[in-house]
Amino acid sequence: MASSMQEDFCSLNEKTLNYTSQDSVNIKNVYSKASKSLSTGIVNQLEPPLTKAEIQLRQIGNKQKELIERLSEENTSVSEVQNCEEFQKMFNKMKVYHTKLQKIKKDMKSLHSYSQRLKKRAARFEEIKLKQPREEVIETKATVIISVKGATEST
Repeated sequence: MASSMQEDFCSLNEKTLNYTSQDSVNIKNVYSKASKSLSTGIVNQLEPPLTKAEIQLRQIGNKQKELIERLSEENTSVSEVQNCEEFQKMFNKMKVYHTKLQKIKKDMKSLHSYSQRLKKRAARFEEIKLKQPREEVIETKATVIISVKGATEST
């Protein structure tokens, strides 16, 4: 019984070896055809968006290069302007005149408040002055009357 099992196993083993050796080429061909068609399908699906993305990346790269060039040109022009002595003198004058302007504004505000106080004071004096002549007139009339009476009595 053991020998018949051994024979069956050997014959099965030989069939498997024969099958794999003969049909391995066919299996590889089937897999290679399937893998090729699968890969071409995937490539066909992904290629248009990838090429579009690649084109967009190139455009962005070109725009970045242009911006970098513009920025470097602006930096050089700004540095040239900063190094110019005339501009430095002009900016220094601007600072001086700005401080002078601030001082003048401050003085104007203080003068305005001072003039407002003087106007109020003048108005108070005007009121006092208007009240004062009436009292003086009354007082002068009384003194005149008194002096007239005194003069008539003395004469």
